[in-house]
Amino acid sequence: MFSYLLALVSLWFASLVAAQITYTGTLTSYTPQATNLYCGPTCPNNNGWIAVTPAIIAIYPCGTLVRVWDPTHTLSVVVPICDVYTTGTGDDIEANPAVLAALGAPGAASISGVEYDI
Repeated sequence: MFSYLLALVSLWFASLVAAQITYTGTLTSYTPQATNLYCGPTCPNNNGWIAVTPAIIAIYPCGTLVRVWDPTHTLSVVVPICDVYTTGTGDDIEANPAVLAALGAPGAASISGVEYDI
């Protein structure tokens, strides 16, 4: 009986890990720096924040933590969703310059092929 219960618990944990959602798109730097965020001024953390398309924020609300990876998967940063990227398409995101710097691209206008998971 115990081994049966252990097997069920193991399967449940495996399903939680498999449920992680990953998106791939272009990360664009805010220009100029955004000051009026959709989610309010208390949303950002010390690592910055991202803006997602209206379709994504309809699923994942303000403050949802997102891990953003550089294209080579060597650097990542965890930041909240704090704004809506109104001109973005598909899975593209926009971020403040601190996020691009954390991904090894300080001063860059954009990074293609970034992945982010929720």
